[in-house]
Amino acid sequence: MTVTMASAQTQQKGIVKTRGRMVNGQHVKGQGLPGATVTIQGGNNYIVQNSNGAFSFPIPAKTFTVSSVQKKGYQLVDADALKKAYQYSQNPLYLVMETPEQQMEDLLDAQERISKTLRKQLNNARAEIQRLKDVGKITEEEYRQRIAKLMEDQKNNQKLIADMAEEYAQIDYDQMDSQNQRISDAILNGRLTEADSLLRSKGDMRSRNEEIDRRLQAEAQRKNEIAREQDELTASEEGTRKMLEDFAADCYKYFDMYRMENRHDSAVYYIELRASRDTTNAEWQFDAGYYLLKQNQHIKAITYYEKALNIYRRLTVVNPQVYEPAVAMTLNNLAYLYKDTQRFGESEVMYKEALETFRRLSIDNPQTYESDLAVTLNNLAILYASTQRFGESEAMYKGALEIFRRLANTNQQAYEPNVAATLHNLANLYYSAQRFGESEAMYKETLEIYRRLANVASQTYEPDLATSLNNMAVLYMDTQRYDESEMMNKEALIIRRRLADANPLAYEPDLAMTLNNLAILYANAQRFDESEMMYKEALEIRRRLADTNPQAYEPDVAATLNNLAALYAATQRFDESEIMYKEALEIFRRLADANPLVYESAVAQTQYVIGWLKEDQNQYEEAIPAFEEALEIYRRLAKKNPTQQQWYEYSLYRLSQLYTATNNKSAAYHINQEWLPILKNKYTDNPNDWSMDYSAALGSQSFSAIFMKLYAEAEQLAREGLTVDSTQHWIASNLASSLLFQGKYAEAEQVYRQYKEELKEGFLDDFQQFAEAGVIPKESEADVEKIKKILLE
Repeated sequence: MTVTMASAQTQQKGIVKTRGRMVNGQHVKGQGLPGATVTIQGGNNYIVQNSNGAFSFPIPAKTFTVSSVQKKGYQLVDADALKKAYQYSQNPLYLVMETPEQQMEDLLDAQERISKTLRKQLNNARAEIQRLKDVGKITEEEYRQRIAKLMEDQKNNQKLIADMAEEYAQIDYDQMDSQNQRISDAILNGRLTEADSLLRSKGDMRSRNEEIDRRLQAEAQRKNEIAREQDELTASEEGTRKMLEDFAADCYKYFDMYRMENRHDSAVYYIELRASRDTTNAEWQFDAGYYLLKQNQHIKAITYYEKALNIYRRLTVVNPQVYEPAVAMTLNNLAYLYKDTQRFGESEVMYKEALETFRRLSIDNPQTYESDLAVTLNNLAILYASTQRFGESEAMYKGALEIFRRLANTNQQAYEPNVAATLHNLANLYYSAQRFGESEAMYKETLEIYRRLANVASQTYEPDLATSLNNMAVLYMDTQRYDESEMMNKEALIIRRRLADANPLAYEPDLAMTLNNLAILYANAQRFDESEMMYKEALEIRRRLADTNPQAYEPDVAATLNNLAALYAATQRFDESEIMYKEALEIFRRLADANPLVYESAVAQTQYVIGWLKEDQNQYEEAIPAFEEALEIYRRLAKKNPTQQQWYEYSLYRLSQLYTATNNKSAAYHINQEWLPILKNKYTDNPNDWSMDYSAALGSQSFSAIFMKLYAEAEQLAREGLTVDSTQHWIASNLASSLLFQGKYAEAEQVYRQYKEELKEGFLDDFQQFAEAGVIPKESEADVEKIKKILLE
């Protein structure tokens, strides 16, 4: 298809203003008239906004007319301005308005000035005739004839005065240079000798007339030369156009040939070469973007699609019926690429615009555009699923599936693949929502369709078959059906290895995914050597892909690093595990900077497992910062997303334990202030399961409160802990200490004596810690010594 670019409409500038004048020989500029409304024939109304009266308006052709100029209290000075045909000019179109009163004043003033000049001339002429008679130069009869002629001229002057007054009352001196301003002013005010001198200063009129003739002849000759050159250029351009079309056609033939030979790098070269030959050809840009998308070269594909979209949008302005579908299709594909490069907001905007267009088109022409509408619904559903908007995603998928099933009923061969693809995507959504039964049913229907299609056209449908096998294997793994999962994964792996051998650019990402999934399965089955081998192969592929397209593949690199790190941790290879986790964390941090909504939770999760890894090796001080960052993120995420609440609670618990283990009593106290209300709610809802945990947390907080010198609070916490679970006798130590430090010696002694045999060593150890921390009140030191003696009796 050859695309012809539409020319943009020409912008003509205009100014609506009052008349420029000459006052006492000085130029006084007119004033702009904001608020005036100008109507161009066949066009729109344009309201003047600028204070200087300037505005601009598009004109569809080089010639145009003005239908009206309106402003309350004003009228056009030149009424014929609405009858003129104007030519486009880079100079502004001046539309001069005045109040009716000012126009009348200007007309009367011009009449008076012109009348004054003519009267003066009449008086001079009469005086001269009288002088000639008096000196005998003329006879009485000649005198009477000349006076009669003078009186006749005076009658004619009335018409001259009216015509000239109307002319000069309309003159806008702003549109003249200074010399012409002076000439017009001199004529109006009867300074005719001055006007004559100024006119002669511009040159002899005969010479000027001859110069105009010479220029017109030269320009006519040049036009003929240009016309001849234009004919030659047109012929040359036609030849070049044919060469370009032949060259582009051959590029596409090479492209087809190399595609058939699976030489995809060469195919990419020729489809890009064709696109580079005419960057105004939307179809060529679209084709290049589409093939690069299929080759997973997303960044380059985006560049071509963006070019195509800009061209199609311009063409749509001129011919929407032809080009609107192309705009919508390009939006659809570009939105897909934006999604895959984590530009989710831009992707949604484009999908929605494409969806609105296809909805409108399918109302008038469902047979042509319903399938495009369904594809766009499907794609937007994928985006919503990627951003955890599951309800909106399900609604979109169901809408697409309904359309595709209906279309497949009338044309199974054409639309059954779309049914399968949408079923597969809906199955993925149900899997993510842990609706495993519905997910499995949809995967099975999908597999049935793709197996049937692949038997007929293996090259076309084997990739889809492998994807469905892969995803169903993940479902079986998550529901502990490991044998079925391995069988599905291995079948998918065989297909994807074969596809990647033929076309690594297109299919290596899928191969890496299946290797990663099979590695997870083997790790769960404690087949660690096989798991490690699979992870390493997947990681090698994903690193290579990320080198050329980091936006698309860095998340996959980080995911595999995390999985391999977990494997190393499970097999006690802690140093290797930490290296992998830290590299994954670096990637997730970078991704979260650009897209926190999607990747902040990954940063938190990786920090959590790094903290757990350090804690498991008793490296508590190193574990704490990792858990602290995880907690900070989960605390924020849990407010918006209930699915993060569990990880928020896990992080609180781990930090509570670590602060206690590292004797950071202040930090332990403050973290438990946040943790205890959560535990209390759990205990209230389910006391049988949570009484021990809640009681222990209360006891720990009581101990920390003593170190904060909050003795009364420590007493209250200890009493509540013993009330919740009276078997937690160690809490009595905190109760006794808090009573003692408040001066409640008798109550404290009773507790110490009650638990002396069971908790003596703990009591004494607590006193030592309290003394070292300086939390024993001065007034309680003697009481502490008395209790020690009782304990040692």
